[in-house]
Amino acid sequence: MRKIRLHREQGFSLVELMVVIAIVALLATIAVPTSKHYITKSHYTAALVECKELYNAFIAFYAANDMFPNATSSPKFDLVTFSPLEYDGTVTQRMVGQKAEVYDSPDDLGNNQEFYVRMVFARDPSVQFVVANSDNVDLEPGVRLNGVFVYRNGIRVK
Repeated sequence: MRKIRLHREQGFSLVELMVVIAIVALLATIAVPTSKHYITKSHYTAALVECKELYNAFIAFYAANDMFPNATSSPKFDLVTFSPLEYDGTVTQRMVGQKAEVYDSPDDLGNNQEFYVRMVFARDPSVQFVVANSDNVDLEPGVRLNGVFVYRNGIRVK
């Protein structure tokens, strides 16, 4: 007597594939926004660290020259390269237009004895980084700012 084997097709049914695709799609809808948040947060943290390095470059320039870079004449501050500072960081790559938005060295304390630079964060334009040693920062006139500060919608948060 012969044995008859029933040969069953191997593979997944259409329903099984659809269930797997639905699960993967659900996980993607949860993971993508979360990962974007963490990427933005890491860029924010990196920009903050680089702004502190930029502040140190301003202080080193002042120590060597008894003044901060000038806003209008030599040594004029460059919004893209930050020349004449000894700074080779990449903070501008994280900013709108890959440059600082505003630089000024007001003279109310003497010739180039204060400065501020303001940059807009590319990943969230409501965030602005300010590196300053001045009481003439346009976001908070009259308030002495010395260091690195973060503003969101014009309000200081850090």
